[in-house]
Amino acid sequence: MKKAGIIARLCLTASVLLTGCQPWQTSVSTAKQLPHPPEPLISWQGKSASTVPTSSCWEYEGQGVCIDMAAPPEVIGEKKPKPLSVQPGATLTVTFPQPPIDKTLRVTQWLGTKQMDQSLENGNEWKAPEQPGWYLFDVRGQWEQGDAGHAFVIEVRQPRL
Repeated sequence: MKKAGIIARLCLTASVLLTGCQPWQTSVSTAKQLPHPPEPLISWQGKSASTVPTSSCWEYEGQGVCIDMAAPPEVIGEKKPKPLSVQPGATLTVTFPQPPIDKTLRVTQWLGTKQMDQSLENGNEWKAPEQPGWYLFDVRGQWEQGDAGHAFVIEVRQPRL
């Protein structure tokens, strides 16, 4: 009888120690959770690009939702966001209200159906093409809650003299 009481107390103590911190941890992480993936700010010299959400998988309050969209060229063709006008070789910056996990940010240029990863400097900057024209990009990142992408267009223009 005495052994059963000791074992019961040990089990109770172990379960309290193992589960006692969970409510605290849950409330801390819930406070930082976002109901939707964060939207990027693509900027150059105080101007910003209009972005369009692409495919994502996101978890919020224990519920996961995956949205499967067409490839960025089709999404851009349908939504037709206004392009960001930049100079040849301009340094573009992408920032988020809640930054993605380190080294998960990707910027991809779409050339028809082909994709070309952009080399990021300082973790969130890349160079616009040198040739004038319209260029389509997709920016993707991963967070603790999931991953998401946004497409946008830039127009490289020669500066007016």
